[in-house]
Amino acid sequence: MAKPPVLEVGTISFARCGPDMILSPAERTRLILAASDAYEPHLLVTAGYAVHSRKQLHKLAREIANEPRSGTIVTEVHYDGRAQREAGRWHAMWAITGEGDLYRFGREAFARSRQIAAADNTRLARFVRQLDQRSLELERHSVFALICGELNIIRGRTEPQFVDDTARDAILAADIIVNPTHDRMSNAGTLAAKRKLLSQPHADGRPRAYISCFNWEACGLNGRIQRPSPTLHTIYVSGMPLPYEELADGAFGFVYRRWLLPLDREL
Repeated sequence: MAKPPVLEVGTISFARCGPDMILSPAERTRLILAASDAYEPHLLVTAGYAVHSRKQLHKLAREIANEPRSGTIVTEVHYDGRAQREAGRWHAMWAITGEGDLYRFGREAFARSRQIAAADNTRLARFVRQLDQRSLELERHSVFALICGELNIIRGRTEPQFVDDTARDAILAADIIVNPTHDRMSNAGTLAAKRKLLSQPHADGRPRAYISCFNWEACGLNGRIQRPSPTLHTIYVSGMPLPYEELADGAFGFVYRRWLLPLDREL
């Protein structure tokens, strides 16, 4: 089966009120499934914390298994503990195939640059050990998952570079790099530089894509209300941001955007 010349990508994120999501776990799960059903993207990427628990994840997977589709969902489970006592400890990133099969990318290895620079190198070593489980195939394109602050595997702004060669080689082998986050990251210029680097074409000229989306603060916590901005969801291809179509604007607690991703030709 040949690769489709253009991949349709959907991105979805949700309103937050401080540490809590405004929409209920059941409603978020319903909206993710509804977006997959209604828009039929090849790839649907959610922002962080989209799925509340393993219970909700398995419910979503069962619904998809009952009505298979061609697309894959990449999402994050907020409370990923296997047992109730672990429920609040970790979040983890997962994929759900169009047949309802689950694939676990793993948990965030580090969130900040200083955690990589620590003398014992524990966080970086953990990330390198996870590299083999961070990839999957989608329509014969390879997808690599970076979880939120793991974007800091790249440092610098004027001349951004990877802090580890093994990680660089694994990440840049992918055609699509997904990097959903929990909320807005600071320092827009540095973020843009890292995203441009991650979306540079392959050595043979084939385009590479970088995908990110985050939730927004809707309650004005500490006097700060965020509105869904153009950069709430971002896709870069070959070093340039891609235009999108907005199909849900946040008025009902979620934003959905549609993108057409040309991965078999230059823009």
